[in-house]
Amino acid sequence: MKKLFFLGLFISQFALVKAQVNRKTFPLSREFKKSGFSISPLATVSFGNKSNLKEFSNDAGFEWEHAEIGRGTWNAGIELGWFKTFEGYQIGDYFEAALSYRRFSGVHYLEETNFIAPAGLALLSYQYRESQNAWRFETVTAAIRLIDIAFQKPNRFLTWGIGINYDYMIASRFDFDYPQDLLTSNRTPFDNQHAIRAHFQVGYGFKLSKHLFLIPTVETPLITALPTSTLNPSIQFLDVNYQPIIIGLKFMILRRDPVNCNAPQLKTMPSK
Repeated sequence: MKKLFFLGLFISQFALVKAQVNRKTFPLSREFKKSGFSISPLATVSFGNKSNLKEFSNDAGFEWEHAEIGRGTWNAGIELGWFKTFEGYQIGDYFEAALSYRRFSGVHYLEETNFIAPAGLALLSYQYRESQNAWRFETVTAAIRLIDIAFQKPNRFLTWGIGINYDYMIASRFDFDYPQDLLTSNRTPFDNQHAIRAHFQVGYGFKLSKHLFLIPTVETPLITALPTSTLNPSIQFLDVNYQPIIIGLKFMILRRDPVNCNAPQLKTMPSK
């Protein structure tokens, strides 16, 4: 709920700023077609939390408490996209459809402390122990987005938008150190192969040349629609949630329109 609140605050403030900016039609000139293609190298990372302390005992009667800590690691991906621009005032300036390959990974720490021993026995010599478990999974992601633009300078602009992502997990890996029995039989860390989530993306674009824009973007999921068991959009590994961040360098390629490139642009509407 906090993320949705701050997103709503951002959108309202952005709308106030946008109303004061001279609105122009993307991509700025009639000589280009209203659709084009993009390619975006991706960097992925996630931010894990720390689980609450839990207690358990073994068969010998020793009692332990343990906590799980998540640390996301950097990984990579690639995205190919197609965009279609709109003229005049619309909810968004362009529609985007994209297909991407994304890899996420992290390190999972399990900290255990022996704090109670059976009667007549001392605490274990290894009273504190820590294990490290690594995870990784890969997805093919199909996304649709509605992007809005505010032109702040002639060759620079701010972008933001909401999209729907369908994630299909194509591979996963779990390298455990200890303990192996954290996962029961016939269970994997990532049981859900399919997921549908709402994403938010923000970027700041630059016009590199007449036919090429560069838009560094930052994207993160907001809410999960499928599976319906949880609305939390984060990656769940055991008892730790990892909030993914996707950073992209989007190269948008403009195509010359041979029909309109030489057509005169009307300064005033013709009289009837």
